[in-house]
Amino acid sequence: MRREIVSVLLGCSIAGLGGALLSSACSSGSSTLTAQQACADVAAARCQKMEQCNPQGLINTYGDLSTCETKQSATCVDNLAAPQTANTPSHTEACAQAFPSISCSDNELGNVPPACQPPAGPRANGSPCSVPGQCASAYCIIARTAACGVCGAAPVVGSSCVNNACGPGLLCSDVTNLCVAPVASGGSCADNSVCAPGTGCIGNSPTAAGTCLALATTQGAACDPNDGGPRCDGRLGLYCNVPEGRICDRIVNAAPTQECGTVDGGVIDCIAGGFCQRLDGGRSGTCIAPVGNGLDCDTTDGPTCAVPARCVLSIVGGTSGICQTTNPAVCN
Repeated sequence: MRREIVSVLLGCSIAGLGGALLSSACSSGSSTLTAQQACADVAAARCQKMEQCNPQGLINTYGDLSTCETKQSATCVDNLAAPQTANTPSHTEACAQAFPSISCSDNELGNVPPACQPPAGPRANGSPCSVPGQCASAYCIIARTAACGVCGAAPVVGSSCVNNACGPGLLCSDVTNLCVAPVASGGSCADNSVCAPGTGCIGNSPTAAGTCLALATTQGAACDPNDGGPRCDGRLGLYCNVPEGRICDRIVNAAPTQECGTVDGGVIDCIAGGFCQRLDGGRSGTCIAPVGNGLDCDTTDGPTCAVPARCVLSIVGGTSGICQTTNPAVCN
């Protein structure tokens, strides 16, 4: 299943990987609500949700909660200044208040509360956009090969996801490169299926379907990397330690220049957008820091881009490109 480093731009139009349930310090009672305050509130809500639901993703992408909040807030302020956006500080503040109620699964799937759904803007399908609030469809399609987007309908089941994300509630099948509805826990799955967040397809074979079963969520739980056994939930920083008896163990996190990959049976991840650069196909390597706007990037071989920049690919289906930020001041 294809996962984006950065979540689909929704509601308050800020980037995030998608997760914690703490109330933010909002100022909805103020008669002079500013974009800065509303964006600080919604960034806190979104990043705290990420810390609850996908703490390993937060570490991998931002390094820590404070950095997540700072970066998402700054992006939100820029997006609220986008030309012709229907989004406002008050709408953003309402999203901040509603966001703690969202489940982890819905957060990952982009099924946001009504208060976080983007308002429809004035621009017709086919018009340039950087945020969904500029579009009459309330959806801005941003291709992986483009820094700016185009207003259009959200991709539905069966739509291609080779070069763009799927609409809310849908996931991309790596086998078919089509948007699919996730299979719920206990449902039948095959190679072209995508199980719902928090589950994995177990027991699937060329002659028999598997079943989407819950991932193991505790350190020390039994696991099996083969199709016959449960998986560990990587969002919670767990992996299946086979040498230690097929039990879920804790991922170790490493900073740039430190060793990463599979080392002595353990798994070491890079923090804050770092990339584990392995030489000659080896199982271990060295963490390299993400790079900024205008620099070369590669989603397979590294380096990655420092958020909010992303690797804008040179060709559809490729892996190399240039780090660029979707800038509302440019995408107008």
